[in-house]
Amino acid sequence: MKRTYWIVLFLIIIGVLFSACGNAGQVDATETPEKVNSMATIQALGAQTTLVPPTPMGGVAVEGPDDYVGIIKQAWNIIDTEYVRDNFNGADWPAIYDEYIVLAEDVTSSEELWNLLGEMVGELDDSHSRHVPPDRMTAEFGIDTAAAGEARAASGIEIWPGPSREDEFLTVWNVCAQSVAAQAGITRGDIITAIDGNPVVKEGDDFKREDRTAVIFGTAGDQVTLTVWQGPNQDPVDITLTLDGVGGCPYRYHEVVSEDPRIGYIRVPDFDGDSAFSIFESIKALEEEQPLEGLIVDVRHNPGGNSDDSVAIFTEGIVGTVGKLREGEQRTIFRIRGPVEWNETTPVVVLTDGSSHSAADYFPAAMKELGRATIVGMNSAGNTEGITGWSLADGTLIRLAVMTMALNDGTVLEGIGVTPDVIVPLGTWGLKVEPFDLQIQAGIDTLLEMIQ
Repeated sequence: MKRTYWIVLFLIIIGVLFSACGNAGQVDATETPEKVNSMATIQALGAQTTLVPPTPMGGVAVEGPDDYVGIIKQAWNIIDTEYVRDNFNGADWPAIYDEYIVLAEDVTSSEELWNLLGEMVGELDDSHSRHVPPDRMTAEFGIDTAAAGEARAASGIEIWPGPSREDEFLTVWNVCAQSVAAQAGITRGDIITAIDGNPVVKEGDDFKREDRTAVIFGTAGDQVTLTVWQGPNQDPVDITLTLDGVGGCPYRYHEVVSEDPRIGYIRVPDFDGDSAFSIFESIKALEEEQPLEGLIVDVRHNPGGNSDDSVAIFTEGIVGTVGKLREGEQRTIFRIRGPVEWNETTPVVVLTDGSSHSAADYFPAAMKELGRATIVGMNSAGNTEGITGWSLADGTLIRLAVMTMALNDGTVLEGIGVTPDVIVPLGTWGLKVEPFDLQIQAGIDTLLEMIQ
C-alpha cells in the first residue's frame, strides 16, 4: 500500500481518537463534540480525545505498513509499558511476545496482521482493550453522523448504551414524542424480542451493538420490523417502522415528584460539557417556589463524560486516586474541588443501574464516598478504566486501558461498580409502573424516610 494512503488514513484517525471513560480528578478533557440532533447521548462516549504519536512507539521503529513483525513488536511494547495492570490479568506477557513474533513471520497480508493483532490484545481478557482495524472504525467510534443540517433517520427509540447488565431483555428506555415509534404505540418499558424476524439474544452482560443500532438508526425511508412485547398479559406483536426524523426526545428533564415534603427529580442522560450547568439550573428551577427538602439525581443509562463539576454542586473532598495499577507507578489524587455550588445538607438520592458507565460510575462513587448521597437502584457498570487510542505504523489502532479509579480505602470499582445502599431491581416490567417506575419510587420512599 502506498505511503500517501497511510498518511491520509492517519490524519483521519486523528479526528476520531478518544478516551471512552469519563476523565476523573486531574485528567484533562477536550472540547465536547457537537450534539447530533436530539440523540446526543450516542456521542457521549466520545467526549474526550487522546492523541498519541504513531512512530516510533515503545522503542520500536517500524519500516512501514508491510513490516508485520515490526508492528507486532510495536503493539506488544505499547501494551507492555502502558497497560493499566502489570500482571496483565494473568497473561504471561513475555511468553506472548515469543509466540506472536513467530506467528507474525508467517503473515502475508494486512488482513492476517489485523487478525493476529486482535488475538494478541485479546490475550489480556480485558473488554476495554482491543485492536481496531479499518473496517471497525465506524462501529468503534459511534454511528456515522448525518450531514450538516440533515435530520437523522431514526425510530425514536432510545436504548443506548443498552439495557442494564441485570436486564434479561432488550428494553425500550425512552421514546421520542415526535417519532414513528411513538405513532406506532411503542412506549417506555416495552420489550423488543426480535428485529426483522431475528430473535434478540443477550450475549454475556449486553446485547449485540448491531441489534441496538438497528433498533435506533438507519437511512431515511428504511423499514424495520420489531417484535414488541408490551405487557405481561399481552402477546408480542410485529410493528413495522419507516425510519424518519425525530423530535421531542426526553433528554434532560426535571420535575417535582412530591409536594409535601418537596422532593425534586433530575434526569441526567450524560455528563457532557454542559451537564453541571444543566443540573444546577434544574435545581434552581425546582426551588423557584420554595426550597427542596430532598432531591433525586437519576444517572441510569448514562454513558459518561466528565462528572467532577457535577459532583461539586453538592460536595467537595478527596474521593480516592486514579492511575495505573502497576508497581512503582504514581497515582493521581481524585479530588472534587469546591466551592460547593448548592448545599451539603439537603438529602440526595442518586439512582444507578448497570448502564451507568464511566463518569456515571464516578459520580455516585464520589457522592457516596463523601457521604453526600444515598445510592438507590442496581450496581453501576464498573466501567472505570480510562482508555487511550494508540496509532500503529499501519494506521490501525490499539485502544488500551491505561488507568482506573480506586477509592480512599483502595477499593477498585472496575468490573464491580458502585453498590447501592438500597438495592432495587426493576424486574421485567418495572419501567411500566405508574406514576413513577420502581426505582424512582424507591428513591422517593428513601427520601421520605430520611426527611420525616
